[in-house]
Amino acid sequence: MIVRIDVVPIVLEARRIVVAEVIGGFHGQAQLGRFWFPSGVLGPGEQPGERAAEIVKAQLGLDLEGVVVVGTRAERVGDEDHLALVFAGAVSGGEPAPGPPVSGFSARTLAELPDQLGFYHRDVVEVLVSRYERLRA
Repeated sequence: MIVRIDVVPIVLEARRIVVAEVIGGFHGQAQLGRFWFPSGVLGPGEQPGERAAEIVKAQLGLDLEGVVVVGTRAERVGDEDHLALVFAGAVSGGEPAPGPPVSGFSARTLAELPDQLGFYHRDVVEVLVSRYERLRA
């Protein structure tokens, strides 16, 4: 089983979510569209929360603080079973700079999100963001 880390970067003061543009999709899933949350695989000995912040830094150039688990998701992706740990964190700095495989990004309100963000429907994203807001309070 592959343990995947998906991250919801939130710009709290602007109430926006940063989404990555990935031509061809993550994890070989191009049919799920071009907008995704930053995503990567957890390696042996890595800590999930630290890995979540590393993924956002590498793929978007942004720093996160207050990173917490807001959900999990098990699914079959191609020929592999994936367990996704979904983290959310507040964007706290950094210079926006897309890194491979990300070709661009945007900061959007929940209403501006496409119906599908990679593996997640917009309604699920709203629940994940709400969980993060409650955990931060």
